[in-house]
Amino acid sequence: MSVYKFTVSKNNIAKDSDSNITYDDTNGGADVTVTLTVNGTDIHAVTLGDSGAVLQYTGTLAEGWHTVKIQPEAGLPTDIRIDRIMIDDHTVVGSQYKIETRIFGKDSDYLQYLCCAPFRSPKGSDHVWWGDVYSADYTIKSKTSHYRPHVVTDLGEWWQWSFSVNSAGQIHWQLDESDDVSYDSTANHNYYAAKSTLYNDSATFPVCNYNEVDAMFDSSDSSSPGWDSSGLYDSSFVFDYVNVEYGPNHVPLSNSTEWYDAAWFYKCYWPANDIDPIVIT
Repeated sequence: MSVYKFTVSKNNIAKDSDSNITYDDTNGGADVTVTLTVNGTDIHAVTLGDSGAVLQYTGTLAEGWHTVKIQPEAGLPTDIRIDRIMIDDHTVVGSQYKIETRIFGKDSDYLQYLCCAPFRSPKGSDHVWWGDVYSADYTIKSKTSHYRPHVVTDLGEWWQWSFSVNSAGQIHWQLDESDDVSYDSTANHNYYAAKSTLYNDSATFPVCNYNEVDAMFDSSDSSSPGWDSSGLYDSSFVFDYVNVEYGPNHVPLSNSTEWYDAAWFYKCYWPANDIDPIVIT
């Protein structure tokens, strides 16, 4: 069995300590009962006060499709925020790093560049930004990602996270971002639950040092990788030119800045700062 913890807070309290939250409650912040439902069964209910609360589920989620729902009492004036998720004491972030090989069992990854900081967690934070907020009529309020999802209690809203568990015990889901102004239907919108390396946003990533990158790859050495406008690189930072038949792991880089960033990440972080999938039991 695994232990799942969902941290929730009152919207007006969260706003006071988080500059990313701009919306405040107009009707105050009375205590409100919040219920956790797993696969249609009510599991845990708590009274949410000013200090926040944790909803918890201990159990086994088999291979297949699952749904988690967090719903406050309808009609009360206190809005809530879904803050963080923990599984077996690991703070969860949504990652795409090596998702094709790790989660879907494919032979190669075409999203290698998303390992590069700060793209390992798209929001740069271990706060929840996935799942959907549903309106009282069972329609999704907005089809895009939301930082610390905001649930308006007096409108009868709730937050819901639907995901799949694969045979290895890894959690993955698809995010519908079609309401986002930058939505690209051809992009990969799949994510998996990984162990946070950014808890409390305390991790820092040094800015790319271009001189050090140049020193790493001496341009006078024809065997060393170098930037070319049609360049691609793979998981071992093997660089190919446009007239070379590219291997399955290669990823196109659109400009020299991306190439420098990739080289810098290869030097400083990979593989020492790999991000690990969460495996449930």
